[in-house]
Amino acid sequence: MPQSPKTPMETAVMLLTRQPLSRLALKRRLHDKGFSWKDSEETVSECERYGYINDKLIAEARVALMRDRGDGAKKIKLHLRLKGFEKEVIEEAFKTDDRNSERNEISIAVALLQRKKSSFDRETDPIKKKTRALRTLAAKGFSAGVSYEAIARVFGSSEPDFPEDDSP
Repeated sequence: MPQSPKTPMETAVMLLTRQPLSRLALKRRLHDKGFSWKDSEETVSECERYGYINDKLIAEARVALMRDRGDGAKKIKLHLRLKGFEKEVIEEAFKTDDRNSERNEISIAVALLQRKKSSFDRETDPIKKKTRALRTLAAKGFSAGVSYEAIARVFGSSEPDFPEDDSP
């Protein structure tokens, strides 16, 4: 039976072999394993020096992965902040992804709606169809403006947006 790691560095390496972690997440995990904050900070600094962790590269990879899945900027930013990435690192990751790919927030939302268009087309009521699409985009983290623009591009403006009100 293998022995459990005893040093903070052994524990850090074990944690990092399971999944890439941000600097802050690794520091928290080491502390949760019973190491002092000081030992955790020293270990994280040593891991950075060896190149075991790199917040910038991890954030860039996660932004690209989540955008490929059809997630919006709000959802991605929240996810990365919860994972312990600094705001500046997240913003830089978005800029890098924008430079490396020709996609923007609206094109990602349009692609998501087009992939799911057949399920939306089962709905006969155009208002309900657009409402379902709007809820889908909101759940994926797209802003209202991006969502409305994407819906207009996919479903067109020939269908009514709101029920007509005959009252004076």
